[in-house]
Amino acid sequence: MIESCDSPLRLCVLVIVAFLALLPGCEHNDIKITNQGAKTWKQIEISAGGRDFTIKQLDGGATESIRFQSQVEGGGEISGTLEGENYRAEFGYFTPNLSTEEEITLADDGAIEILGRP
Repeated sequence: MIESCDSPLRLCVLVIVAFLALLPGCEHNDIKITNQGAKTWKQIEISAGGRDFTIKQLDGGATESIRFQSQVEGGGEISGTLEGENYRAEFGYFTPNLSTEEEITLADDGAIEILGRP
């Protein structure tokens, strides 16, 4: 016996699959932090999507990447210490149901540059 595509069971399965595909929290965010200078940045703290991350030290030329799922909507913030001085910048916008990619560079003069990635 050949079943038609209009069967109630198939329709129900399609609705459930579509619902599951739209659930929040399934997308990942990527943040790449690069120290473009020669000096060492310390106590780098990143807050984004309701999550907090700490990089204790980022030597000159080094790169760290963070991959995570957002828990809440909101902007990001990065702060760090260079030669005893604190620096901070805001970046991006994170939401549980969309992916975001951000690239951040740190410089020897304390500059924090936010470069969005496509």
